[in-house]
Amino acid sequence: MKRNARFGAAMSLAAAGALMLPAGTAAAAPSGAAALTCTGGEIASGTYSSVTIAGDCSVPANATVTITGNLNVLSGARLDADSAPSTITVGRNVVGYPGSTTGLGCTAAHGGCTTGGPDGNGPYAGQQSSITIMGNASFDHVFNAALDGLTVNGNVTSVGGGAGFDFPGFIPFSVKDDTIHGNLTVSGLSTTWFGVIRSTIDGNVSLSDIMLGDPDGNEIVHDTIGKNLICTNMVPAPQIGDADDGIPDPSYPFSTVGRNVIGQCGFVLAP
Repeated sequence: MKRNARFGAAMSLAAAGALMLPAGTAAAAPSGAAALTCTGGEIASGTYSSVTIAGDCSVPANATVTITGNLNVLSGARLDADSAPSTITVGRNVVGYPGSTTGLGCTAAHGGCTTGGPDGNGPYAGQQSSITIMGNASFDHVFNAALDGLTVNGNVTSVGGGAGFDFPGFIPFSVKDDTIHGNLTVSGLSTTWFGVIRSTIDGNVSLSDIMLGDPDGNEIVHDTIGKNLICTNMVPAPQIGDADDGIPDPSYPFSTVGRNVIGQCGFVLAP
């Protein structure tokens, strides 16, 4: 639970095979909901038919962005929509391509809203984003993803990728405080830290072949899962980690699973 550090610019285009593209600030939303390709800079409030991230791009505080089609994060590109609260609606799917970095969601429990400042509280402490994906969120061998406080009407799927064990800095691949109406599937991830925390998933959760450099990783904590929870070949073994540190409710770390718990995750159920 202490793993709230937000991934920064230093680990974005430095990802393996990063694609170096010319920098530039995205223009304001055009009339008629045209498609937008961002090669760098901030994405202005407005309505777009699709958004393609092709550089190092961010969503500024309190922006409202409506995408009627897909949000695509191209290979080596980085989307930072997790360091300030915003409202983002994606009418279809979010797709992360190999080597990309996607940060979606600034929540009270996520570092983008709370870090910094003299007392550890950032400028947006207590605020959070409102992010809705009407379709699926799919990540193919991405460098990293932080998905915090999202509502996803379809499935969330990540296959392969990760920052590896030796990349400098702390790289959290997180699924926190999300509502996923379909399934959550993460497989073949090799990175620093991974967790599924305080999320509601209506379908199945399948976690497999997730290898982490941090022994406090693979935290599966306080989730509500409608169907099955399947955990296989995860190193370290799935755990509560430090999720109960300083929390007075002894039932907090445990999860609710509607059907079966298969594999390594039997610990998630309260004794």
